[in-house]
Amino acid sequence: MQTSTSTTIKYYPILLLWAILGSCNDEPKKSPETPTRELIFVSSDKELNKAFHWAKSKALSYAHDDTDPVGYWYEAALPDREAFCMRDVSHQAIGAEILGLGKHNFNMFLKFAQNISKEKDYCTYWEINRYNKPAPVDYENDQDFWYNLPANFDLTYTANRLYKWTANKEYLENPDLINFYELSLNEYLDHWDLGSDETLERNRSMYAPDNSESSRFGNKRGIPSYNEGGRGETMLGIDMTASIVAAYRAYAEMLQLRGDLPQSSEYLEKAQQEQKFLDQFWYDNEKQEYRSILYDDGSFDYFMVGKDQAFLHYLFYFDAIKDDSKILNLVGKYEANFNKLIVELKSYLPIMFYENGKSELANKMIINLCSVQNPRRAYPENSYTVIEHLTRGLMGIEADAATNGFVSYSRLEKDLEWAEMSNVPLLSNKIGVEHFGRTKTIAHNINGETIKWTAKIPGTHEFLFVNGEKTSSTKVSNGMLPYSYITIDLKKNATATVSTTP
Repeated sequence: MQTSTSTTIKYYPILLLWAILGSCNDEPKKSPETPTRELIFVSSDKELNKAFHWAKSKALSYAHDDTDPVGYWYEAALPDREAFCMRDVSHQAIGAEILGLGKHNFNMFLKFAQNISKEKDYCTYWEINRYNKPAPVDYENDQDFWYNLPANFDLTYTANRLYKWTANKEYLENPDLINFYELSLNEYLDHWDLGSDETLERNRSMYAPDNSESSRFGNKRGIPSYNEGGRGETMLGIDMTASIVAAYRAYAEMLQLRGDLPQSSEYLEKAQQEQKFLDQFWYDNEKQEYRSILYDDGSFDYFMVGKDQAFLHYLFYFDAIKDDSKILNLVGKYEANFNKLIVELKSYLPIMFYENGKSELANKMIINLCSVQNPRRAYPENSYTVIEHLTRGLMGIEADAATNGFVSYSRLEKDLEWAEMSNVPLLSNKIGVEHFGRTKTIAHNINGETIKWTAKIPGTHEFLFVNGEKTSSTKVSNGMLPYSYITIDLKKNATATVSTTP
């Protein structure tokens, strides 16, 4: 894309800072005279800038082109496995999309979808390697393999999120993906007795190999949670229920977009039934807290599971909790126990803090996750999710294919703070957003046709100023974090400013 002289001058200081910071992180130097098309983040927080540059460089080092038999892919499993796992891919996908790895995401989702089969009891491969084979560490044969049952629902939920971010209709219409969604929400769910009307009576070892003593995985072929430890046999996890709620809602949205309103309504009703089960079964009214894991002896774990795990963040991740007081209670528990948790679980948390008024703490978490003092910072999920946390969390950038628009919302905590993210790919565009404290945001339509921009400004404001012109705004109470917003059309190559003062 050609850039005008004025645009080059505008970005010169930003690009120079980017080049300097990048050199400290062993990234290739770029000439400031040639604006990069790569994702850029700079802010008033130097440590956060370093964390971003490390995360971007590390994540991209895990991305591979289509020269391997599996095609475009990125690493989403334990380092050096040369493979991608269902849970990790689902969690890394939005960060990957922001880094420009859309081809990788779609190919990997397609590989999972194409390998679902009745012979595997409607499972697919839990982990696929670069050779387009099930990873041997998790797979012996179609009757003997490792599988966490929330994965099909997690993938379905994330596919809808990817559609919203990219407007790639293949996520809605591709026959292999539709087959995966349909089988997962019907045959798979019924076959494994995962619905709320039967899940408490299900056989924990159903479909385990007949001769468990000679099998590699036994009843690990069908774990009803992402919990793999704890203090006994896991009968059910709250993440299992939350993933079903999320998948039903996601597919209902996809069906609505495809014009199938009757089917969409049916899946919404199913989602409501599972949500009711979650609210009633998993919440302990006497203790006023959520249970998280049900064991074979009928006992529960609540927040902590063992010494270093917790799973209640999946309520937030799967958007299965709406009560503000319960959300804040969870935020407090994760704040108190953050240092105890393994990196896979920590990687879910910063956005939960950003979206609940604790941005300074979220920034510290990201810096901690990217620090050399974190012995497991190289775990691929860590770097990819940091990119998402900064984009969606701190910068408040969200995409919505249905309206051909994007949202921005500053989650900076102090008036003198500033942050800019540029070359963010979403829909068919690349956009940039600059926040100055909590009172002024500038957006750029760097590349792409006209797009709608919804500028959310924290606080209640009867009027906001669009390029200095006083304009009526819409106020949203939103609990303890009220905001006001204006939606405008941002034409190709256009820049606009929304602020609380002229």
